[in-house]
Amino acid sequence: MNTENRYSLLILCLTLMVIGTSCQKELSSDSAATAYISIRFHPKINGTPFRLNETYTNSFGESYSATIFKFYFGQIALSGNPQHSQAVNGDPYYLVDLADPSSLEINTTIKPGTYNAISVLLGVDSARNVSGVQSGALDPAKGMFWTWNTGYIYTKLEGTSPSSTQVNGKFEYHIGGFRWPYSAIRNFTVTLTDTDTWQLQEGKTLELDISVDMDAFFNYSYPVRISEEPVCMTPGELAYQISGNFAGAFQLTQFDIN
Repeated sequence: MNTENRYSLLILCLTLMVIGTSCQKELSSDSAATAYISIRFHPKINGTPFRLNETYTNSFGESYSATIFKFYFGQIALSGNPQHSQAVNGDPYYLVDLADPSSLEINTTIKPGTYNAISVLLGVDSARNVSGVQSGALDPAKGMFWTWNTGYIYTKLEGTSPSSTQVNGKFEYHIGGFRWPYSAIRNFTVTLTDTDTWQLQEGKTLELDISVDMDAFFNYSYPVRISEEPVCMTPGELAYQISGNFAGAFQLTQFDIN
């Protein structure tokens, strides 16, 4: 190879190295860009806030008071158009507990982008149901785990009602199960209209307000009368039906970017 060719080859190599370094820096910068998502839950009944140890009436005229209300909310993902999706960072599962006001708000990070839909799992995916002892929100100490065979309780509602036939008027709904045909794992998905998008830039926060309508828990697609079915403590058809009701309780009521 003559001197001129060697010189040209050297110039080409140096040029490629500069381009590669520039692309790597750009990629690194893009991957480090961060935006935020804040999800606030608003449990309600008859248009008013739903609170523990207060008396309410369901659509069948049955009065009741809840002492425990918890549910799992996880695998949060935003999607956009053209087709792509981005799971939020942070823990894949969150335990929302009405007794713990801080759990009613989820704050985590996500990559900036243009999105038009959000999808969430109500419950715990089948793999984690049989993965043994776990930590964080899925720690069995949280009181939301049956056994390795039946897995996690996805939604727990307990309380008292004069309509209940149980001792001391108790009612207990422990909703879970991941096996066909009565899997209680449900999805909550919201897709914006064709003209709407969430333009989420670096450093900005997508704020979502989600209403949880407790009327729907008892009467959405399946009627649950406390007088007739005050207890559901195992996976099966009743748990499957109630999980459908609970999925219908969720509604995105407001969103904003700040």
